[in-house]
Amino acid sequence: MNDSGFRLIDSADLPWLIPTRAKLLGSDHRHHSLLVSGPPAIGKNLLGLDLATQMLCEQSGEGGACGSCRSCHLVSNSVHPDLHLLIPEVLTEECPPVLLSHAQRYLDSGQPSQKRKRSNSISVDGARLLSESLLETSRLGGRKVALVLAADALNRNAANAMLKVLEEPAGETQFILVTSFPYRLPSTIHSRCIRIDCAAPDVDDALAWLRGRHDTDSESLSTLLVSGLGPITIDELLSNGGVRDISALVTYCMRENPKAPDSLTLAKLCGEVGIDRALRILQTLTLQAVRESVVEGTVAAPQGLFRNLGFCICAFQRLGSARENVGSAVDEQLALEDICAWVCDEYARV
Repeated sequence: MNDSGFRLIDSADLPWLIPTRAKLLGSDHRHHSLLVSGPPAIGKNLLGLDLATQMLCEQSGEGGACGSCRSCHLVSNSVHPDLHLLIPEVLTEECPPVLLSHAQRYLDSGQPSQKRKRSNSISVDGARLLSESLLETSRLGGRKVALVLAADALNRNAANAMLKVLEEPAGETQFILVTSFPYRLPSTIHSRCIRIDCAAPDVDDALAWLRGRHDTDSESLSTLLVSGLGPITIDELLSNGGVRDISALVTYCMRENPKAPDSLTLAKLCGEVGIDRALRILQTLTLQAVRESVVEGTVAAPQGLFRNLGFCICAFQRLGSARENVGSAVDEQLALEDICAWVCDEYARV
């Protein structure tokens, strides 16, 4: 769900976002609800914040907010009364100061966060509180903007709590929903939004951007990009020194004709990456193998762990089911060992 990219990055500096950014910031949005979607970790949250700031700006132009008016200063200081931010609690770990106070208004505060796992969902209580706040008059006499990051984290009850105000917004209320997984949104929410899609980054653009920020060779960066984590996440990992385990996992899965892949080795590599991220990487590799196996109507022979088309399709579904159970009552280590054993056993059969 990580698409933060707020630290030392400007959406205007991301080449793959230039067309979408120009479309969003250069339009007079008459529809009250926009849905910004696209692959994970490409800077969509940055784009959503830029758009929200422009909508609140007192002197905005086609290029974005002015950055100097009262409204822009209030946003940058995280105290704008008409900017409402709704995010799953887990994202507060990465939320920058400019947004943290706005987000805190709608987060559960009943239990100390250090005593429980942060929620991956947007709570119904937060959605209800947001809806009530948006029914009030604008504090500064202009627009009210509700920015919902990782909008797919709205569970059904939270989505229903927002539905009324989304259908009939009070005053000049603007919704900006941002998600990497639009298909997870309830149809009642999706159907009331104008959808704006951000294109996936071109590999050359992503490589050039990452090389401009890190002293890393292109081959290593290409291996990381194959993981599907997205350039923003890879940038963060490179800054924090957390790419070695990911490279090891991708290399193990993609090397040509690995001899009898071992489930314990695979589980160990996945465990070092983290179960949710590792399963996502494996699922991405299966999807890429499916795409590469069909070229102009002819079936090619991809190499590595996911070398068989039928196996890839089955593995994609199985890995997706395993990801749905992450964070549930299921023992994560046992679940990881089980899925890795299944992958290696099925590989041996094909």
